[in-house]
Parts: sequence; C-alpha cells; structure tokens
Amino acid sequence: MKKPLFLLVSVFLAVTAAAMEADDLKNAYPLSFTYDGQAFSASTWSSSEKKTGPFETETSYTSPDGKLRLTASYKTYPDFPVTEVRPYLECISPEGTGIIDGFRSLDLSRKYGSRSIKVRRTTGSMSTYTDFCRHDVLLQKRSGCDALSLISGEGRSTNWIPYLGIDFDATHGMEIAIGWTGTWRADMRMEDVFRFSAGIGEDTHFKMLPGERFQMPFTVIYERDGKTVEEGLVEFHRFVIKHKAPRDSKGELFRPLLPLTASGGNKTDANMLMILNKATTAFKDIPFDTFWVDAGWYGNDKDVPQDTNCGPFWWKNAGNWHPNPNIHPDGNLMKVATAAGRKGMKFLLWFEPERAMVNSPIVKEHPEYFIRPKNAPDDCIYLINFKNPDAVAWMKAEVFRNIEESGVQIYRQDFNVNPLQIWMDNDEEDRKGITEIYHINGLWDYWEALHKRYPDMLLESCAGGGTRIDIHMMTYAHSYCRDDAHMFDHPEELTQNITINTTPYLPFTGGETFKVPVFDTYCFLSCLGSTAVFTPTDFQGMFLSREPSEKEIAWFDRMLRVVDRVRHYYLGDFYALTTYALDGSDIYAGYQLDLPDSGEGFFMLFRREKCPDDTFNLRLRGIDPQATYSVEDFDGGTCLMEGSQLATQMLKFAEPRSYKLVFYKKI
Repeated sequence: MKKPLFLLVSVFLAVTAAAMEADDLKNAYPLSFTYDGQAFSASTWSSSEKKTGPFETETSYTSPDGKLRLTASYKTYPDFPVTEVRPYLECISPEGTGIIDGFRSLDLSRKYGSRSIKVRRTTGSMSTYTDFCRHDVLLQKRSGCDALSLISGEGRSTNWIPYLGIDFDATHGMEIAIGWTGTWRADMRMEDVFRFSAGIGEDTHFKMLPGERFQMPFTVIYERDGKTVEEGLVEFHRFVIKHKAPRDSKGELFRPLLPLTASGGNKTDANMLMILNKATTAFKDIPFDTFWVDAGWYGNDKDVPQDTNCGPFWWKNAGNWHPNPNIHPDGNLMKVATAAGRKGMKFLLWFEPERAMVNSPIVKEHPEYFIRPKNAPDDCIYLINFKNPDAVAWMKAEVFRNIEESGVQIYRQDFNVNPLQIWMDNDEEDRKGITEIYHINGLWDYWEALHKRYPDMLLESCAGGGTRIDIHMMTYAHSYCRDDAHMFDHPEELTQNITINTTPYLPFTGGETFKVPVFDTYCFLSCLGSTAVFTPTDFQGMFLSREPSEKEIAWFDRMLRVVDRVRHYYLGDFYALTTYALDGSDIYAGYQLDLPDSGEGFFMLFRREKCPDDTFNLRLRGIDPQATYSVEDFDGGTCLMEGSQLATQMLKFAEPRSYKLVFYKKI
C-alpha cells in the first residue's frame, strides 16, 4: 500500500527536525565547494564541533593541506521551525590557501512525492513599473521544466528579492532568505530529490591570503510542515518581527516612523526651518517623529538652487562629506536638528559613503582609497576600497563626525551604483570574487560599527530605491524608499504590488508620495506601507515656494492621520486578500493587517482602473465569528457587525480605480 504524499513529506521533515535536535544540522543543511579541484567532503577534512549558545552550534573543518578552515555556524529558534546557516572561510597558513571554486553556502536536497514543485519568486527593484511582481515557476521532472536558476546581478541584492518560497505540496515547503548584500544566485533542480543551492552570483575562483577571514553568504530556512502557504508566510512574518527586525539598546523594536522631510539638503538652513515650522503649524495634530534631510547638503558649490528636491549637485559632490558652507554656514546641520528636537522629532540625514566622484578632494589626495572601472574615463564612479584599512577608517571618521556634529539620530544610507563590473575589474585572475567579498564584509562590519557606536539610532536603507533589502541589512534597518520608480507618473499599481508582495518578509517599509497628485486619495493610499514619507515640497513646492489652500491642508491632514493610524498594525499579521499580485490593471489588489491579541486590524482593497468586476468576495482572516466588532469605514460610517458577517461579505465598488479602507475592533 502506498503512503499518502503528505505523509511522505511530513515524515521527511520530521526526520529533519529530529536531526536538528541531535546536533546533526550539518547533514540537514550542507554546503558545497571545491578546494584545489577536489569537492569538499566532511569525511576527508578534520573537524570539531562546539556549542556556542543554547541553540547554536559550530562545526569547524580543516583542509587536508592544513591551510584553510571552514566554519559553519548553525542557529535554531525554539519558537519557530527556522534554521540559520552562516559559513566562514579563514586562511590559517602563512603561505595562503589553494583555490576555492563555486562556493555554495547552502546545498540541500529534499525528498518529494508530488509531480510538481512550485517556486514562489518576486522581481526586485530595477526602477521599472514591473518591479516587485510575482513570477512563480512550476518545476516538473521533464526536459526544460526541471530546473530554475536565479541571479540577482549587477552587485546589488534585490534584482530578485532574496526571499524564495518552495512548495512541495499545499501544506509542506520552505521559505528561504539569502543573506548577501551583493550578487547572489540560487539554483533549483528536480531529480530523484529536489536540490537547492545558493551562493555568490558570479563564479568564484580564489585563493586566500594569510590572515584573511570572510563571512560568506548565509541562509535562513523556514520549514513549513502541516501549514498552508498563507499560514507559513504569517509565521515567517512573525519570526522576522521577533528575531530579525532592528531593535534599540533596550531590545525594543524600532517602530515605523512618521517622517516629515525637507527633501534635499541643498536647501539653506533658513528654508529647512521654514518648511519644518510651516508644516508642523499646518498639521499641528499630526505626530511627526522624524525630520528628514536628504542628499545635497555637502560640497562647496555656490549659488545652490533651492530646488524642491535635491538639486543638481547632489551626485557630483559625493565623497566630499563636509556640509556646504554656502548653504550651511555653521559647518553642520545642528541648528536644524535642534529645531526638530524642540518639536519632538528626531533628525534623519542622508549619506552615501561608499561612492565618490573625481572632483572630491579625497579622490585626489588618496586615490588608493578607491577602486574604479578599468578603461573608464577619470570622471567615472569611484568605489570605496574595503581592502584598504585606511580607506575604511577615513569613511567611518567622516560619517561619525557628521553624525555627532550635526546631531543625527537616524542614519539613511544610499547606494547609487551597480558595482559588479567594478568589483570584477579589480579582481586578480586567481582571486575572482574577492573584491565583492571584501566589499560586502566591509559594509557589514561598518554597519555593525554604526550600531555599536549608536545603539539607539535606527538605520534606513535606500540604495537607489529598495536594492538592498536582504535579511542581513533589514536586521539593522527599515526601508522607506522602496523603489525609485515611485518618481514616475501613476505609481499606484507598483506601490500596491510592493506592499502585497514584500510585507511577509519585510514588515517595516514605507512608501514615497513623490508623484501623488493632490486630492488623489486612491494614489496616496496605494503608496502606504508601514508608513509613508511626506515631503511637502514634492507638491509643487508647498511651504517653499507657495502656500497650500485650506482645502489642500484638510486633505493632507486626512491622509497623514491614516498614515499614523496604520503604523501600529504592521506589528501584527499580514494577509494578502487577493492573489499575490502578478501584475495588471484589470484586477483587485488588497491586504489585511490583524493584531490577534487585541482583535483589531484593517483591510485595504483597490479596484484597479481597468478591472471589469464591480464586486469583490471578501474573506478576512483572524476574525472570531462569534464576537461582535466595531467597524469603521474610512470614508464615513461606523457600525457593529458580527464576526461571521465581517469575515465574509460581498463588497460593491461603484467604479474602477476605487478603494475601500476599513478598520475593525473586537468589542
């Protein structure tokens, strides 16, 4: 008698769990590479194991020639079926090592009993309208359908988002997060077993020099056993909030911000203070907690245009991290930070410390601090050389000085470079991949230094709009500029897709309202994540070159109250109410946030502009059918509803390009 499919998979996952309890994690989550032409084998490398924490073990291997040490750290989480695998390589010989090829930080296999395995994948940020769309793939054991390879190229981690779902059947599978802030790849194949491997995106072929030690890409694996895909995503979302979201020195979560921004730092101190004072007066009941100053505050240009955004010089002065004395005569922005503090707001300042331009004094004084593309003109991009300790010390000193002299309390880091070709151009023939490894390890060390020096300072990751939202960076940061395509006209479907398709993995992101037309509530609500970034000058120079009407103030006040209200719910469970958005203007898109402990939440639904259906069959999650709920429609009206009535109802949408935003609370 054949065993049912679900039993086969369940038995395998149970064996895996038992193996974890028996400290046999290295067998459940192996890695692979070749060393001097020989495949790594635990049986031929000497090894030792030790327990490094209540739920952490470490296995160290030494190569047969005694020159290379591989250390694999395994961490399990007793409250979640999650294992984290972190590999490290270290040269332990004064002569250097042999050649390491094709390093894969995870190379696992899983039994399966179904004819198909579904891979859930989502495009990342490339500043196009098709960013953050689901592109699921069905693998089958037949020619042309049995394998899939994903590469997040160009040197940034989010051409594809580095979070993948693997579904063996309806109630068994995995969520895999790839921890690498550079180029990564993942390869999947259906053979007699399902194989999955992940590592650095480009082929690696390198020897290590004496004293070198590298952290390689790591993986976080959630095993879904007996749960639907939706239930698994909710549990993974809870895991991220509890164990992988940034926290302060007391261990408290950094909550989503409610930022008011001056936009670019090209504005004079007086103009920044004017925007701050006028906005907080006009919206006196909005609890802004952050005053945000973006790019353009540095350099030495005279006659700096007071543009509504960052001005024309922000990019060409990268590397000259001294406040421009022609617009900030004190030599810092402390005056602005102090004024924000008096209004109960923290001060956020933009940086891009990894990049410099040719006219920066530091490039002329210390060209060895930077790497550049081969055969490029001098006016190319210069990238910090993380192999040079003096360069790293200079970068840290510049940032720390500005943080302390300007009273910075929230640090925003941008990265407007596709660095892969620069890295490759600076690799030696027998050191392919090393420049990238140095850069990512150096970046991670730098962020850890920021966190240790300023433990109560939240970091914010921009990177050209959402291109570095891997699980490592998001352990330190929120991301409030999710995609630079928000600067295009009609960003509403893009931003709906971002919220629906990324929130299970990235709970604390925010939407820019750069291209939202005044009075377009549909577009504004579409931009919501766990917050929205409000930049008055984006709206035809409001508070800088013009004064808003009373009608405008009333509309913005209403929008900002919603932003403030929804922030709290992002600490709860997230559900997609529509099929995870592939794309298209002819569909509904919607989601729900629910706080199960207090029995409250909200749902948001959008009927897109070409959707022909005027009704939507709503099915809410987490609702107690026996309870009574107070239900409030954002557009007016509060009533009491039985849970059974609230959870399942047919909603009517009068016209295309319309929305429903409804809050509920158990009473």
